[in-house]
Amino acid sequence: MAKKAHAAPGGPGRAAVRTGRRIRVIMAASTAAVALTVVTATADGAVAHGGTPGSGAPKRIGTAPRVPAGATVTGTTASGTTLHLSVNLAPRDPQSLADFVTAVSTPGNAQYHHYLAKGQFASVFGPTRATIVGVSRALKAAGLSPGKVSPDGLSIPVTATAAQASHAFDTGFRNVRLKDGTTDYLNTSAPSLPADVASSVTGVVGLSSFNTVTSHHTAARRTSRTGSGSATVSGRSSRTVTADGYSPALCADFTGSGLTDGTDYYSPGKLAGTYGMTSSATAGAGQTVAVFELENVDAGSIAAYQSCVGTSTSVSTVYVDTTAGAGAPATDGSVGVESALDIDDLIGLVPGASIIDYQGPDAASATDQNVLDVYQRMVTDDQAQVISTSWGECEAVESSATANAENTIFAEAAAQGQSVVAASGDDGSSDCYRATGSTAKAVDDPASQPYVTGVGGTTMTGSGSGATQTTWNNEAGGTGGGVSSRWAPVVYQGGIATTAKRAVPDVSALADPADGYPIYLQDTSQSSSPIPAIIGGTSGAAPTWAAAIVQANAGTACQANGRVGFLNNGLYKAARSSYPTNFWDVTSGDNSVYASGYTAAAGYDEVTGLGSPKEAGLTSALCAAQGTAATGASTFHPLSSPKRLLDTRNGIGWGLSSVPTTKPLVAGGTAPVKIEGAGGIPSSGVTAVVLNLTVTGTTGAGSLIAWADGTGKPSTSNLNWTGASQTIAASATVRVAGDGAVDLYTSSTTHLIADVQGYYTSGTTGSKYTALKPARLLDTRSKVGISTATKISNAVVSLKVRGHGGVPTGATSVVLNLTATQTVGGGYLEAYPEGATRPTASNVNWSATGTTIPNLVVVPIGSDGNVSIYVHGTSHVIADVSGYFSTSGSAFDTVTPLRLLDTRQTTALGSGKTLALQITGRDAIPSTGVKAVVLTVTVTGTTGSGYLTAWADGGSRPTASNLNWVQGKTIANQVIVPVGSDGKVDFYTSSTTQVLADVAGYIG
Repeated sequence: MAKKAHAAPGGPGRAAVRTGRRIRVIMAASTAAVALTVVTATADGAVAHGGTPGSGAPKRIGTAPRVPAGATVTGTTASGTTLHLSVNLAPRDPQSLADFVTAVSTPGNAQYHHYLAKGQFASVFGPTRATIVGVSRALKAAGLSPGKVSPDGLSIPVTATAAQASHAFDTGFRNVRLKDGTTDYLNTSAPSLPADVASSVTGVVGLSSFNTVTSHHTAARRTSRTGSGSATVSGRSSRTVTADGYSPALCADFTGSGLTDGTDYYSPGKLAGTYGMTSSATAGAGQTVAVFELENVDAGSIAAYQSCVGTSTSVSTVYVDTTAGAGAPATDGSVGVESALDIDDLIGLVPGASIIDYQGPDAASATDQNVLDVYQRMVTDDQAQVISTSWGECEAVESSATANAENTIFAEAAAQGQSVVAASGDDGSSDCYRATGSTAKAVDDPASQPYVTGVGGTTMTGSGSGATQTTWNNEAGGTGGGVSSRWAPVVYQGGIATTAKRAVPDVSALADPADGYPIYLQDTSQSSSPIPAIIGGTSGAAPTWAAAIVQANAGTACQANGRVGFLNNGLYKAARSSYPTNFWDVTSGDNSVYASGYTAAAGYDEVTGLGSPKEAGLTSALCAAQGTAATGASTFHPLSSPKRLLDTRNGIGWGLSSVPTTKPLVAGGTAPVKIEGAGGIPSSGVTAVVLNLTVTGTTGAGSLIAWADGTGKPSTSNLNWTGASQTIAASATVRVAGDGAVDLYTSSTTHLIADVQGYYTSGTTGSKYTALKPARLLDTRSKVGISTATKISNAVVSLKVRGHGGVPTGATSVVLNLTATQTVGGGYLEAYPEGATRPTASNVNWSATGTTIPNLVVVPIGSDGNVSIYVHGTSHVIADVSGYFSTSGSAFDTVTPLRLLDTRQTTALGSGKTLALQITGRDAIPSTGVKAVVLTVTVTGTTGSGYLTAWADGGSRPTASNLNWVQGKTIANQVIVPVGSDGKVDFYTSSTTQVLADVAGYIG
């Protein structure tokens, strides 16, 4: 975060009109600019590098800040300069924290809306006591005096001179003069700490004073009563706002100004009505909302607004790193205006709520540490269910240490059930322009933080059903938005924002000052009393969304099912399920303010996000009941023909409910796939689904992971590929969580297809499984199951199943391992019950000559006891049976995916060697009664062509295979393997390779 608020540098576009981020009061047609000045210290001594004492080899944390563009180095920083630092610590298990946030945000999860209690974070997710003590000791050994750790255990405060910090962290300091003439200091190297504690530290904040924090509001235009003596102000005057009963239409200062509500400004009632929110004196009752501020607020202006709207909302202040009366007074028409906008907007929309103003030092002198302190206090106090911030800075300017510390704080807020909303900025797609002069695409922090809801801005005309909304972009500014340069793609945006990193904003609301927010502000040079004015900016949009969440929390549904908490998971689920019901899509305009930016379109865009709220629909979605996940022993229901649930190439299951997309899944991205209620699958009671997963149009080597939505992503894999332009498929049995969806993650950019073959339910109406010793039913290379030994080319093979390989006449479905080998060109296999129409979904795919590729399929058996296998292209085909489903047999139980074997951690499985793997008693698999196990087996680091066979330990090795490969390939396949009486399965490989085995469930 930042030290000072800079005025905009000269440059292209609208720089001349948009001069500074503090508010300006427009009197009649003239504009009075408010200059911002910063007092800086003069260097009086040099600081040199020093050593870092402590145990373990030193390790640097993060990176050193770069000298800002246009700045000049003026010398070394005075050795006696006082630095207020924080050494920020990682949670004890960051992945467990992320998984917990997902769980409490996912309907159907047992932890849904079961948030941490106040003060519980430190003991559950905070660093261990040993970690805190270890880091503190290292700091003391380096000559520093660490203070008391924060209540959440995440930061250790340190006050030191530049000389002491230089010695302790092995870095120098230098002063730089910025283009505006002010001076900052920067550390010359990333801070260093002993290796034995460095891994526990996410960063050291406060070693640099550069960066800019700014509020995101526009200039204001003053209103005046038509025909009133106060229409024109000459010199200083005073006026009184007469208190009245609650009136969301406001008082005569606005209604008598000659301006039109719903055209020139939006009263609380008009704005609430347009967004479907409640408008009453008690709206938000019982709720608390907090605002982040870096300035004083004029109490008289807040009182004037309350009198105008007829409210008595509780507004209190918590001072952080400052005291009452410190800092610049809110009397010049500039200081305090951001605070007034935030607070007045909330008073108007949720007058029944309590508002807490968390106030830090003035933005002109606030440091990174001050900003973190305010956010941390808002979270550790845990008094407010909703947090709103209208301050931020260009993401590219912010240090990684500050960003990482913020990220953990906002994750803590999410774990506690606090919703955090942030303005996305007013500089369009060029968020760094005011800080650095750059017109390159950039986004604002904290709006880009993964655990924060970024709020963009719109222009609005009319009200209710007759209202229209477009992107806000005019001479006053433009909505911030784009793609983060820091944060990876987030699961909740999967299939909606198909960008290489986190996209911003998430949502939007009114921001245009031409039809903006009524407030009162104080400018003693014009009047001794607060002045009515109209103002805009995404600073108004953020508290509007905060108010929408407060109203949802106060409603009947959330009161029964728990408050909204972390907003983004629910927002994007609501958009997938019923986009037009829950959001007002903004489809016109762009955010090209200083340079070409992004254009609004149907559905999500990097201009206005998902759009503006439709409160009634959103409340129903965000305050949904928990639901119940189906669990326990399950029976199988095959589909007569595979159904396609996802195809990113043509938008099937991809994008919003009414706005599909055809973009591929990006590297590191996640595709949520709706299972329950889709493709003929019941809307409840499903425990697992059998999917055929296909990647096509790959851009490089990669892997795919499938798991239950709303649960933590496992460290397993279901499908692997080795290069670009490949098409490859694998079957996967995936647990289905309470929200009825599964997630698919890919490590590289690719198109993705998901076809469902069948599903399991907790009822007893389905089929049960019987494992068989694998047997070969078909091999076109050697006339097994067929009368010829030639490759099959664009033809159907009829495979006899019942009465063969141990499959009885009562079997309804068969489990086959299909392998295509000695392929010519590209092609695919399709398996389906004989006599049925050939499906449009494939089971095995290949894209090159000489490919050998397997895949497990579950196929209903035709009435004649046969299965048809269609070969598109030319290939030999192998089919091995490993089991069948019927009315007898055993049920299936899912487990959390877990890697049971990885020979890369020990030694490769040698050619002609056998490895026994313990199955029972691991993960959630019982120690006894297990008859078969469902595994994804992967070979990698293959040294030649070969095959792998899996079977029950203690039995003889079958002649069938489960995986086949050629040298250099990484191949995965699902296998259902009988388990020996000792609870083990055996793996044999015909050539040396690494073997991985991930469990999905068991038959018992």
